[in-house]
Amino acid sequence: MKESNMHSPAFLGAWPRRWLRLWLLALLFAAAGPAAAQNCWSSGSASIAFGSAGNGIAVDTSDTVNLTCQADANPRYLRWCLFIGGEAPIAGVNPRYMTNYNGGQMAYDLYSDAARTQVIGPPPTGSGFTVYTGTAVVPGNYAQSAISVPVYGRVAAGQDLPAGNYQAGISNVMFYVAMATSSYPASCTTGAWTGSVGPLYIGVSASVANACRISLATDLDFGAVSTLASNRDQTSQISVRCKAGTTWTLGLSNGVNVTGTSTRRMRNAAGQYVTYEMYRDTGRSQRWGNASGTWATGTGAGDASPTTLTVYGRVPAQAATSGTYSDTVTVTLTY
Repeated sequence: MKESNMHSPAFLGAWPRRWLRLWLLALLFAAAGPAAAQNCWSSGSASIAFGSAGNGIAVDTSDTVNLTCQADANPRYLRWCLFIGGEAPIAGVNPRYMTNYNGGQMAYDLYSDAARTQVIGPPPTGSGFTVYTGTAVVPGNYAQSAISVPVYGRVAAGQDLPAGNYQAGISNVMFYVAMATSSYPASCTTGAWTGSVGPLYIGVSASVANACRISLATDLDFGAVSTLASNRDQTSQISVRCKAGTTWTLGLSNGVNVTGTSTRRMRNAAGQYVTYEMYRDTGRSQRWGNASGTWATGTGAGDASPTTLTVYGRVPAQAATSGTYSDTVTVTLTY
């Protein structure tokens, strides 16, 4: 028993040591072969950020979708094809849409060319749109080749949109790739090696700022009279155009010839005055001023749908010297 115990460890331990040496040799031999076959991958997402848009004119921007490919020991000819879906939150490709999640929809699209004539279609075939494809030579010796694929965005012109932040998220973005040894593959589904990369993500964003403008302001012209023995009434118009949903106030100053705190006056060349007033109602009981409670208020319906306000003017009966009288009133639009 003692002799057996002495020889058994030496006899049994010899095989593991030989096996370990053989295993190490096999591992070293395997490491000398290819580390990886042909392969492609992408480093992340893209962002199509239009900034301020939706004001009636086209807005352009662009970004790139990155693709990295690796061949084996020999150089390879690569063909890539990029497809971009048109899902969430509003389906469609031509055009695609962003939303402000409050009913507003902004039309835009993504193109393969800087002239923005070739819409990029969805995977797997482009759905009838011209396939966005390109080629590159991937070097051998397992070197990596980085490819930046530009994507051109445009917000369509002629859109009158509510103010807000608009977004879209496209998660169905795919590269299809093919490699060959002697020439570029005819398509992204033929070649010695084919594969796909994705789905990737493209975020799309734009903003529409609150905006208002005065598109019309006519003079309040009381005309020519021989006497001011009775009230002299007249009207003028002011048109306001605001983004849909934008609240606004419109005030009128007391003019440059005001006396006291609020008595409006017109003045002639001789320095003589005629008092007058402006109102918000036909009964001429609601004075139109430039303070809370005296100004006009409203909510925009879009730049194409102006709000037209009537200014009701009155020159009250009074004694006056003949002449031409005038005043200048400042219109203040706040939104």
